[in-house]
Amino acid sequence: MVATAVDLSVFNDIVGAEHVREAAAGDAIHGVSPSAVVSPATEAEVSAVLAAATSRNLAVVPRGGGTKLDWGAPPSRCDLVLSTSRIEGIVDHEPADLVCVARAGTTLAGLQSRLASTEGFRQRLMLDPPHGAAATLGGVLATAASGALRTRFGTPRDLVIGASFVLSDGTIGRSGGKVVKNVAGFDIAKLLTGSLGTLAVVTELAFRLHPLPAASATVVLESRSVDELCAFAAAVGRLQVTPSVVDLHWPDGIVVVRFDSSPEGAAVQAERVTQAAGGRVLDQQEAESTAAALATTPWQGSGSVAGIAVLPSRSASLLTALSGGTCEALVLRPLLGIGEVCCAPDSTSDVAAAVRKSGGRLAMRRGDGANVGVDDGVALDLMRSVKHRLDPAGTLSPGRQLGGI
Repeated sequence: MVATAVDLSVFNDIVGAEHVREAAAGDAIHGVSPSAVVSPATEAEVSAVLAAATSRNLAVVPRGGGTKLDWGAPPSRCDLVLSTSRIEGIVDHEPADLVCVARAGTTLAGLQSRLASTEGFRQRLMLDPPHGAAATLGGVLATAASGALRTRFGTPRDLVIGASFVLSDGTIGRSGGKVVKNVAGFDIAKLLTGSLGTLAVVTELAFRLHPLPAASATVVLESRSVDELCAFAAAVGRLQVTPSVVDLHWPDGIVVVRFDSSPEGAAVQAERVTQAAGGRVLDQQEAESTAAALATTPWQGSGSVAGIAVLPSRSASLLTALSGGTCEALVLRPLLGIGEVCCAPDSTSDVAAAVRKSGGRLAMRRGDGANVGVDDGVALDLMRSVKHRLDPAGTLSPGRQLGGI
């Protein structure tokens, strides 16, 4: 699909000529090249850019840090990239309430550094998505990206408590607020989570925070037996402990369990696991090296990556089905029944078949075959209805969501 020629002067008047440029090769979105890149600095400028683009039938793809542009399907059209790089900074931080508000173009790493340095509090947004150092808050929300901390703290959907956003016609909307128990109105922020920029451009986000733990303790069990690994993880889930991380890595053959607490609390929980379920406690140096070695699983390399979901009780069945060389790397959060698997592009259909055989579901994160395993017609109809309601002109990231939405 050839991008529509864009009259740059229209956007020069909105954001300034120095913040509008013709697109370069590096601006391609999943292989689709736009005509121009526009970088607004305020919510009002985002509104004006989107209204102008929609009135000219231009397709717009929002871009944050650019770390997950290959997630989802390629857009069916991309005339304009809307960069949020200038929409950044912390708007408000209420450390006593464990809440912060930041603009969508703020990097996750920048936010974490600022929160950790707050005198007398030392807090953190408990998200650790892949490629998180350069990821922006808006991008993390749009991709619903999460990592090992999901076991205890959840996903962006669980931690976002409010958002400001702009629809494709320029309408500015707000959802939620700055208090954790805000229940007024529709929770649009959660609807936008994982939407891949197809519904609105997020400009500001409010998040629930947590204190930085004083200490950590890590327990691992290593085995070549799928049943032994899954039994160990299930045993951890039955104990009176609160792990931050329970990750099963395959074919590495290791379950990593981490406790974040006070020094005494972390040590007591780790000992309780080893006594009741097995495994061994790592010293700090080994714990750090193990975490570093596994941190990018299954994202290293260029293979296709898919998110998977299965009943926790079927975890062993799923791992067995994927143990015949079908997948290159898999990380499973067995207490939740979710994970991510990396495979060669020509193995995607085999992986999807193995997941379905175990009663699970699969959704592509990276690589070709974005619609592999999409068989829920009711869900797709609902997604199309929401898309039509919020973006009737089809301006925003057309085709990037499941089912070509």
